[in-house]
Amino acid sequence: METSALQPTAAIDAWDEGTTRQDLAVRKELKFTFDRGDVGAIRQVLQQRCKRIVHHEPVSWVRSVYFDNESFAACHANLDGLGVRTKVRLRWYDSLQPKRKAYLEIKWRRNRTTGKHRLHLTSPIDLAELNFRTLRRSIRASLPERFVGAFAGYPQPVSIVQYCREHFVTPDRSIRLTMDYALTFYDQFSKSRINTSFPATMGDFVVVEGKTAVGSEQQLRRLLSPLAVRASRCSKYVHSCRLLGLVRCGE
Repeated sequence: METSALQPTAAIDAWDEGTTRQDLAVRKELKFTFDRGDVGAIRQVLQQRCKRIVHHEPVSWVRSVYFDNESFAACHANLDGLGVRTKVRLRWYDSLQPKRKAYLEIKWRRNRTTGKHRLHLTSPIDLAELNFRTLRRSIRASLPERFVGAFAGYPQPVSIVQYCREHFVTPDRSIRLTMDYALTFYDQFSKSRINTSFPATMGDFVVVEGKTAVGSEQQLRRLLSPLAVRASRCSKYVHSCRLLGLVRCGE
């Protein structure tokens, strides 16, 4: 990472959403990918079987800075198919760079089950004004002690992953689905602060993610059967590392 002047930390507040959102705790997650996806056709199938959920706008812009270490341990853990792995990201919505509200997410996998710790961050200044060193110091100072180790273990900003997301839920609310498209990546590995120059895109690639309680996977597969697609391993972060030339296949 480039050297940068030391800034004073920002007084960030962090609130753990896990205290009120049980859906983050333990769940089963399946991903279905389309190399040349027809967003309209996929949306039609989902709307026939699910209810569309609109948060602020019908389509959300999701952006995340992914953190790793300098040997890309989190990326390689995914490529190697390790059953126990962790991802750390800073996420925000609907603005090109983060403003005063964002989310620190620590996503974990234990073989077939996944979960996520999600901390709502609020800052007195736009987070984009901070260089990465100060941003990380400010976030770390705000974290409950139980999250410090995971955050500290992935100190290197690697990439921004950006996409459009639409939300759906089954009538009984037992399955939540998202459709992600317009995937775009920005290299952050050698940057001193958040940088959205020189995007790399994945064209018509579409990802449908389904999240449900452990043991309900077959219901999710039946729900998506009209799309005639099988569940597959897919990590947007790994795709970003490959497309940006940060890791190579077979490394």
